Amino acid sequence: MLILRGIPVAGPDGRFAGFRGEAVGEGAPAGAGARPGTSPLDQVIDEALRSPLDRIIESADRIVQQSEGPLRSDYGDYASDIAAAARHLLSVIRSMNGEAAQDQDRVDLIALASEAAGLLAAAAEPRGIAIEVEGRPPLIARGDARGVIQILVNLVGNAVRHSPDGATVALSFESSEAFASVHVVDQGPGIHPDDQQRIFERFERASGSEGGTGLGLAIARRLARSMGGDISLESRFGQGALFTLALPAA
Repeated sequence: MLILRGIPVAGPDGRFAGFRGEAVGEGAPAGAGARPGTSPLDQVIDEALRSPLDRIIESADRIVQQSEGPLRSDYGDYASDIAAAARHLLSVIRSMNGEAAQDQDRVDLIALASEAAGLLAAAAEPRGIAIEVEGRPPLIARGDARGVIQILVNLVGNAVRHSPDGATVALSFESSEAFASVHVVDQGPGIHPDDQQRIFERFERASGSEGGTGLGLAIARRLARSMGGDISLESRFGQGALFTLALPAA
């Protein structure tokens, strides 16, 4: 028997922002079994989602490899998209539990940016928004591949969400002796100066924005900093926004 206890939590604007609580086995003391730094509720969500996501990835990868017989190429592409999306969800779970910093490696930022753009193409296409990835791989940085994907999906997803129909979201790249960077530029309404730091805090959104929980940028910045990098913002209100992910060069 699993007992869930929780209360609804409102964000600064008064809107529903989730639950705060715990999940414990019947008869166990509150908070029993939680890993350091995670709430019991986070741990239960983690355990409930990891196993089915692992099975989805395994099955999708088998389809891609055509291990069960001949397969039409478009079905293989669908299976590849499913596996990529499931791996992205796993990276969200890992970042919530503070695991992202454990898997530092050499990553190609251009290749990962292309993967993030592919995950968001279906959301951008109905509105005629083009996601353009400039540059050719490789651009090597130090970081966790799935964590980088999560950050870029968040930044590009925000850019698509706030862009007008028919606009372009451009991803460009820059390197220096110390850092490798990805720039995400949109043609949206821009971000007011008063909001430009606040939107990186948990449960905060830019003034006038709708949808979302206000967690995406906070998680993205925490992930970037856990890899020794950061996320910065440049924007003039009414003239779009430029978000930059910078990671240590490898």
